[in-house]
Amino acid sequence: MFNFLNTALLAAAAAALIPFLLHLFSRRRVKVVPFSSIAFLKAMQKRQVRAIKIKQLLLLIIRTLIILAVVMAFARPATRGGYIGSHASVSAVILLDNSASMGLSVKDGRFFDLAVRKAKNVVAQMEQADEIAVITTVGEFSQPQKDRLFGNPASALDIIDRIMLTDERADLAESYNRTVTVLAERQNLNREIYFISDFQENSFDFDKKATAFDGQTLLVDLPGDDIDNTGIIGVDFGNQLIEVGTEFNVTAEIKNRSGTPVGDMLVSLYLDGQRVDQRGLRLKAGETTAESFRMMVNDPGFHSGYVSLSDDDLLADNSWHYCLYIPDRFNVLVVGEDNLGSRLYQLALAPEENLRRHWSVHQARYEQFPSLRLSEYDVLLLADYPLLAAGDIARIKEFVSRGGGVLINLGQKTDSANYNNYLADLTGVRLLSSFPREFSRGGYYQLTDFDYDHQILSIFDSGNKAEFKSYARAKAELTGDVAARIIGRWSDGSPAITVSSDGLGKVMLFNCDITPDISDFSLHPFFVPFVTRSVEFLSSDFSAHGESEMAGSMPIRILRHGFNVRNEYQLELPDKTRRTVTGEYRDNSYFVACTRLNQSGFYSIWNGGRESDRFAVNIDPDEGDLYRLDMSDLTDYIDNAERLPYSADLAGFISEKRFGRELWQYFLIAALLLLALEMFIARDRGGQSPGGE
Repeated sequence: MFNFLNTALLAAAAAALIPFLLHLFSRRRVKVVPFSSIAFLKAMQKRQVRAIKIKQLLLLIIRTLIILAVVMAFARPATRGGYIGSHASVSAVILLDNSASMGLSVKDGRFFDLAVRKAKNVVAQMEQADEIAVITTVGEFSQPQKDRLFGNPASALDIIDRIMLTDERADLAESYNRTVTVLAERQNLNREIYFISDFQENSFDFDKKATAFDGQTLLVDLPGDDIDNTGIIGVDFGNQLIEVGTEFNVTAEIKNRSGTPVGDMLVSLYLDGQRVDQRGLRLKAGETTAESFRMMVNDPGFHSGYVSLSDDDLLADNSWHYCLYIPDRFNVLVVGEDNLGSRLYQLALAPEENLRRHWSVHQARYEQFPSLRLSEYDVLLLADYPLLAAGDIARIKEFVSRGGGVLINLGQKTDSANYNNYLADLTGVRLLSSFPREFSRGGYYQLTDFDYDHQILSIFDSGNKAEFKSYARAKAELTGDVAARIIGRWSDGSPAITVSSDGLGKVMLFNCDITPDISDFSLHPFFVPFVTRSVEFLSSDFSAHGESEMAGSMPIRILRHGFNVRNEYQLELPDKTRRTVTGEYRDNSYFVACTRLNQSGFYSIWNGGRESDRFAVNIDPDEGDLYRLDMSDLTDYIDNAERLPYSADLAGFISEKRFGRELWQYFLIAALLLLALEMFIARDRGGQSPGGE
């Protein structure tokens, strides 16, 4: 059975008709004139004409065969039997899995090292005329340039030597489909895919149908042993505020992914390179547990650390990195009239100069608000909010959207209509009434229903619940248009304290006039820690902690301090090397686009010789789930796929499965021999009889 690699050239076979056409159109008829004196030559003439016609017919056939042989040679015929002719050229792709799970160690070695060795063995089976490409499931070589994709075996070996194991997660179904698409454009008869992977089940998205492939797919297996793997699947800083010199909790979630119990495993907590806590751990097969640690930071600024487990078969998921940033100082702007309410807020935040924490408090009146530069502040506190113009409200909303925090304290001077028109869509709370101008002290509202799960109020969750009373309040309800959370209610169910977010910032609404003649809130020991924790909460995007990017991502980081408007940034990798990244200044913030992050660890962004940002990168927890897909399911999913056992003789297996022999050389030789024969026969044309052509 023949295949033609250049089928388009078969149309040229029509040229074989040219000798026949020339033969037909070159024939000429002559007039026969009887001549008695040559009657005796008729017998001789018949013999000569017969010989000439046989010779012409033979030349016609030979010339036709020459054209057909040349056309066949250029059409590159090949057989599937493989018993005659030379070996057909091969277009092959080695699809090499370099995701985090390939770091698994078994008795024969690390999976990734075994896969690289198998890939080099595959290349060794290729001939110089073959073309081969190497594609990885993730990382630099997962999206190669098409014009540099295929090369000879030597170039393939060079690429294999440059491939690195990453901490990224792979989509094996997508990687296979991409490989099929690349090979579909190649012209060689033999098209082969060598898929070398651990075939992790959760790395296949079976909603993506496998692309049909007119070729051979060999699933190169890796050794399967009993796996001992326990991994960290997350670290949680909980619903708490982190302050310098104050202890806080860190909780690590750990899962035993093995089929056997784990005993005497060590779990350690590190901060800034120092181990601050350690304990033993025992887990049943498949069990998940949460281990909590206590720690404290003594200085503001950037801090980084990790939780780690003792070694097992997969090291990649034995650590979880985290970063903290506590500013040495941030700016709080208190806007209010020169009255008791605004002074109480200022005293709560900065009672004495030497007791100020890591913030700087500034005060301004509402009449000065249009001239204030909000970009210079991190938290805006509007005490006893009266009313503001639409342009001022627009500036507040922009301030919040870029990451600022706003605390809006309602009071007797609040204009409910102005508030509902301009601020209800920011806070998610609508006022149904204003604070009454006059009120009786014969009755009061109680503020007792607190959400102690919220990080502002969590420290107040004790046996002695706080109770406050107010003689007046504005009745309010949630609008339903904004995801606002009520963390304090009045005794009639009306919202007293709510929190919401907009863009990158947070908004807090405090529906209570704090002046002592209206409420006792400011007289309670609860007041000062409540105000300070509220300010810290509102600045918590600035005081970031626990942020984590996933390996393989290309995040855009938002910097709070871009020291250099020339946008010259350096991204420092976990190995301390640096690469230039692009930055952009817009909306009063600095945005830096990071390159692909394929290793877990700590990354920093430097600008003007100073560290502008630090963040952690971790592997996807699912990479630690090492359950392998059953090969029968995989061969059902991929057409023309066959398992290549790890222990199989690679050379013999490939030789047996590879088919196709090209015959173009033989057709070309046949054309040359026929051409020589044609020249020999046509060399002496002899005479033609009068009755011939």
